[in-house]
Amino acid sequence: MTPHFSAYLDLVRIACAVLVVLSHLAHSPLVSAYLWPFSYVGNEAVMAFFVLSGFIIAYVRHTREKTVQDYAMARLARLYSVILPAMLLTLVLDVVGTAVNAAHYAGARAFSDGNPQVAYGLSALMLNASWGIDQHFGSNGAYWSIPYEFWYYVLFGAWAFFSGLPRLALTLLAALVAGPRILLLMPVWLLGVALYHARTLRRPAWLDAMAAIGGLALLLWMLRADASSLGKAGVLGLEPDGLAWQYLVGCCIAAHLFGAPRFTHLLDRLFQWIRHPMQWAADSTLALYLFHLPVLHALHAVLARGEHSAAAMALVVLAPFAVALTLGHWCEMHKRPLRAGLARALQRLRPAAEPRP
Repeated sequence: MTPHFSAYLDLVRIACAVLVVLSHLAHSPLVSAYLWPFSYVGNEAVMAFFVLSGFIIAYVRHTREKTVQDYAMARLARLYSVILPAMLLTLVLDVVGTAVNAAHYAGARAFSDGNPQVAYGLSALMLNASWGIDQHFGSNGAYWSIPYEFWYYVLFGAWAFFSGLPRLALTLLAALVAGPRILLLMPVWLLGVALYHARTLRRPAWLDAMAAIGGLALLLWMLRADASSLGKAGVLGLEPDGLAWQYLVGCCIAAHLFGAPRFTHLLDRLFQWIRHPMQWAADSTLALYLFHLPVLHALHAVLARGEHSAAAMALVVLAPFAVALTLGHWCEMHKRPLRAGLARALQRLRPAAEPRP
C-alpha cells in the first residue's frame, strides 16, 4: 500500500466519522434546521467503515500480524482502549444529564431502555447484537456496529490463522455466537478484504477512473434521492437502510477505493500539508464514533430549556469533536500498554493451562 493511498484511507475514515456525527447532529433541535440533509448518511458511513475495516484487517494480516496472538492482542487493544473509556464517559454523562433533565433521556432517540447492568455487560462481551438481542449501553446508540466488527475480526481470524478441522469448528462457533443479523452484513466487510487482494490486478487507467468516479457518483445519486424524498426513496427498487441498499452502498465504496490508488498521488501536496493533524484525527475516529452521542445527549439535557443561541449551537457542534480529539489521543497513548498487558496476561495463563506430567 502506497503512502498516498494510506493517507487517502485516513482521510476517508475521518470523513466517515464526521458524517456519523453530523447525522446525529441533524436530529438536534438546536441545529437540525442547518444540518438536516446529513440525517440520511449515518448508516452509509458505517457501511464505508465496514469496507475500510475489511481492507485494513486483510492488510495487517498480510504485512504485520503473522500469528494469532499478535492479531488477537492488536484487535482487543484497538477496541477496548476506546470502549472502556466510552463506557465510563457514557455512564458519567448519563447520570449527570438525567439528574439535570430526566425527561430528555426518557424520550431520547438512542437511549437503551433495557436493564442498564445487562446492557453494559452484554456490550462489554460483544453480545449486545447477537441473535434477538438489541441492546447498547446508556445513550450510546452508535455502539450498535462495534459487535459487528468484533465478530468479523473473530471470523476472519479463525479462517486465516487455522486450518482443517480447527478452522471449520472455530468459524462455525463464532458464526453461531454472532448470529444471523451480524452475519448478514458481513459481505459488506468482506468487500474490503476482496479489495485488498484485488489491489495488484493489472488493469487500464480508464477502468480505475470509471470505478473511482462511477462508484462515488452512484453513491451520491442514491443519497440525494434518499434525502430529497425524506428517507422514503426507492432507488433501483431498493429501500434506504435495507439489506440490499447496504450491499449496494458497500459496492459503491469498494468500487471507488478500487480505482482511487492510481490517482491519490495527485493529493500529495495536500497530504504533506495536513499530515500531522490528519494523523491525529485519524487516530481519534473510533473515539469520535463512541464518544459523541453521550456528549450530545448530556448537552441537550442541559440546554433543553435555554435559548437557542449561537453559542449553544456552536457548543453542541464543537464539543463532540473537542472531547474526541483530546480523550481519543489519550486512548491512543494507552493502546500499546494495553496490548502489552494483554500479552503478559496470556503468557501467565499458558503455564497454568499446560497439563502437568
